[in-house]
Amino acid sequence: MTGISLKDFSISFGETNILNNVSFDVKDGEIVTILGASGSGKSTILRSISSLEDKYEGDIYLHKCCVSKNNDSCKSQDIGYIFQDYALFPHINVKDNIIFAIKNKSKNEKEIIVDKLLKQFDLEEHKFKQIHELSGGQQQRVSIARVIAYEPKILLLDEPFSNLDSILRNKTKIWLKNLIKEFGFSAILVTHDKKEALSISDKIGIIQNKTLVQFGTPKELFENPVNKYVANFLGQINELPKEIIKNFSLKNKNNHDLIVRVKNTRITKNKNDHKLRILDISYCGDFYELTLQFTKYNKYNIIVELNDKSEINMETELYLDVNKEDLILIENK
Repeated sequence: MTGISLKDFSISFGETNILNNVSFDVKDGEIVTILGASGSGKSTILRSISSLEDKYEGDIYLHKCCVSKNNDSCKSQDIGYIFQDYALFPHINVKDNIIFAIKNKSKNEKEIIVDKLLKQFDLEEHKFKQIHELSGGQQQRVSIARVIAYEPKILLLDEPFSNLDSILRNKTKIWLKNLIKEFGFSAILVTHDKKEALSISDKIGIIQNKTLVQFGTPKELFENPVNKYVANFLGQINELPKEIIKNFSLKNKNNHDLIVRVKNTRITKNKNDHKLRILDISYCGDFYELTLQFTKYNKYNIIVELNDKSEINMETELYLDVNKEDLILIENK
């Protein structure tokens, strides 16, 4: 069953148009992630679904109930909104912050629910602490626990893992993903983390130029991006000179660019027509990142990742070495 549906959704603030004709569905038990540049309107979608914004055109449906027709019964549906800035009550402790969200339960039932959530989120020792005594990551965990305690049918997540360290971020992401599947929540996630989006999402929507340019599974978007913007958003790419298309027997298309993902970009010391000069060598922990420039087409720079650079220095003569099957002709828009 479809839990959330946007139909021709458009919104402006004053004379500034934010989004145009955005449409997508989120099924029960499905996680949809919205990606886009800062200020592209991602959080505005969440705010409109939760009725924090109501000056928009088009329709929003929550389980077939149309919110955009001022239907109060829709607005009272169980929506859990996890904010980026926690939205906790500073004057009460961790336990009471979570209990505040639990309705229609006995005192004993509330205690059981809170203790379960505190254990799940590694917050047991902080049960009676005031909010100001917690770190930012701990406050975010309390915020998520409080929303889950509310037992919503719909989850709206605005950068929910932004203040967690990498270990807790991954643990919380996995737990939240499993929870959404277990209880059949319809969930929309807004994040800037590409890896997070690919790993947690059933569907991804990419916003570009005030509209939804592509919507589909992570695999569909990663393997068949509609344009360079989408391709680069989900995985770093190198744009190659169109002039080298003939070397790979690719059918040229006038409005298409030639790209290859950074992970598939290799270099060689064996001479060919695609000579490169090294502009920079950077140590990145697990690998070295080389920035190189084509000597014949000097407006094109590429990035290559190497595990070992022991035989390479700034003066080393290098050449492009990619496989034809890794090259992508993509529409320039």
